Amino acid sequence: MIDTRKEIEQRLSVLCGLLLSDVNRAADMLTLSFGALRPVTNFKGAIKHVGKWALHIQCPWSFEEAGRIVATNADLLGSEEKAYATVDRLREQAVMLGAISVNAVAATNNGGIVVSLSKAFRLVVVPDCIQDAEDWRFFAPSVNAAHLVIKGGAVAPESFD
Repeated sequence: MIDTRKEIEQRLSVLCGLLLSDVNRAADMLTLSFGALRPVTNFKGAIKHVGKWALHIQCPWSFEEAGRIVATNADLLGSEEKAYATVDRLREQAVMLGAISVNAVAATNNGGIVVSLSKAFRLVVVPDCIQDAEDWRFFAPSVNAAHLVIKGGAVAPESFD
């Protein structure tokens, strides 16, 4: 049997010391890049910049500064303008105004994570634990390796392919 908390903490431990290098979104999914950005060519032949690691979140999350909520997943559910403004604000606070790095990662038994960042920031991810629904995934972009996928609050079998 897989120990969800232990598996998450082990895999995400590679983030410790890395910079949060980008904040973006795809529809209502928050996408975060960690580590130095590098150019890669996507399947359409376009060049994009990705970090060493990526975290894609499709469940409830909050981004906090000194205990104050700065943004949540609800901020990506409104209009396009509101969603873009949220991402722009997070990118400005976390990436452009000063380097923010990962201090620690803690996980819960139901697939939740708390990513403690420098400058009193933290990211809290709380899976909604809907069976067979993806909560979040962690992976190395443009690397042919299994992603850590959390579905229904547990490590999904495809995380070990």
